[in-house]
Amino acid sequence: MSAAAANGTTVAAFPAARKGTYTFLKDARGTAHVYLMTDVDATRIKQARKDAGSKISFVSYVVKAAAQVIASSPEARAVLRPGLRLKVATVGDVHAKVLFDKRTADGQRCVVSGTVFRAEQAEVEEIQQIIDTYKNADLEDPSGPWAQLAKVQRLPLPVARLAYRAVTRKPERRTALQGVFSVTSVGQEPVRAIFPMINGALGFGVGRIVDSPVVRGGEIAIAPLFTLSLAFDHRLLDGAQAAELLAATKDVLENWGSE
Repeated sequence: MSAAAANGTTVAAFPAARKGTYTFLKDARGTAHVYLMTDVDATRIKQARKDAGSKISFVSYVVKAAAQVIASSPEARAVLRPGLRLKVATVGDVHAKVLFDKRTADGQRCVVSGTVFRAEQAEVEEIQQIIDTYKNADLEDPSGPWAQLAKVQRLPLPVARLAYRAVTRKPERRTALQGVFSVTSVGQEPVRAIFPMINGALGFGVGRIVDSPVVRGGEIAIAPLFTLSLAFDHRLLDGAQAAELLAATKDVLENWGSE
């Protein structure tokens, strides 16, 4: 129920659909974000996508490329364990968190996340199947992949926050829920870049692919480019390390299928 003031302002309860985002952001505010960005030539990815019948999203390619790079870097698989004696845990499996724009049954818009487990071991087709499962699932389906989220949305905010902290206390459970890294995309809109919030070591942002001028062999050509951003926690990684990870991910994407 909402209350209307004399000037037309309405006051209502905090939307249940946004409790997950609120809880995540409370945690993410404790990190030390630094951002990097680069342009990626998507020519080879577009060709690979065409060869696959356009059934694979660009996000799936980014998930696979990033997971492949992160798997070879122990520092990128780090999870901070705060306390009186600060510790860093290094996890083995590279789980990826993918963000989705969804609507509840009553039309409330919200961002939710799904996990691609051991993304470094999966083929890009398998990653796409997992993403499609999340994308096509009903938020209110009690047997679907969002079942736990629905339970959280019914909790009072303080209780939801406590439950989140309890679940994410152990590194293995934290990365199973929030991923070793995250990928969020705004490519469906005419937006070139997004700089994501993170509560882990790394988060990638994917912008819209746009035909842009590039220089090849000293001549100007047109190529499909998109901006790939990287948010990293400066407590765990320095700029040089993060730049290497972003550059390596860009290299995998631009040379897709050439190995």
